[in-house]
Amino acid sequence: MCCKEFLLLLQLTLNKMLMNEKLKNVIELEMFKNKINKLELAGYMNMSYPTMLSKLSEPGTLKISEAARLCDILNIELTELLNVKQ
Repeated sequence: MCCKEFLLLLQLTLNKMLMNEKLKNVIELEMFKNKINKLELAGYMNMSYPTMLSKLSEPGTLKISEAARLCDILNIELTELLNVKQ
């Protein structure tokens, strides 16, 4: 791998990390506004608590159907979650 490819890969990795952080912030804020904790959210999402923790730590791994369900629970539009800017 040449230096240029490495830098591109590094930039993509950093962008993914920043996007995950921004998604986490949006989700956590909406959970706070709706007074929903992680355990309750796991129940509403029909997921185990460990799976919910994993999804919340890496929200980029949410399936579209999971993201849609999450938005329904948190009373936000799916487009609001999908349009989180880098």
